[in-house]
Amino acid sequence: MYPEDQFFQVFISTSLHYLNGLGIKGLKPIPDSIGSLYLEDVTAFIQLSGAVQGGMLFTVDQALSGILAHQYMIEDITDEEAAEFGVEVVAEIANVISGNSLTERDEHDIFLGAPLVIITKKAELQSKFSSVLVQRFESESGNFQCIYISSTNKLELARILAI
Repeated sequence: MYPEDQFFQVFISTSLHYLNGLGIKGLKPIPDSIGSLYLEDVTAFIQLSGAVQGGMLFTVDQALSGILAHQYMIEDITDEEAAEFGVEVVAEIANVISGNSLTERDEHDIFLGAPLVIITKKAELQSKFSSVLVQRFESESGNFQCIYISSTNKLELARILAI
């Protein structure tokens, strides 16, 4: 298995474990569809370098973003505050999931960049290349996706950063 595939699979299992720990129930994979590739409402992009070159995207819909903010904050917050904090919470969760995914490796040869947050409404990605790995999920609280884009697909990475 290629390092990209291996890291992506670990990222997915780490995401499920972490979200489950935050109380997100009913997590189920959504089968691959022929449809377009898009970002959900709130996306965290983490640049990868070293043995894996490219970027991981952890992208969640608005409903899940708010629920995650409620679950993540120590004190009770209003729904309005959850909508505000949801962006930062998604970035922090993506960072934690990425870091935890690295601990599964014997080699310390993958390096993470700081999370970049992207707020969109179903922004479509143009990639139809094999260097893009995608897994979509649904839950009782909302939907999310894990996406890996290889640095060999520099144009798509540049488009994401330009959104």
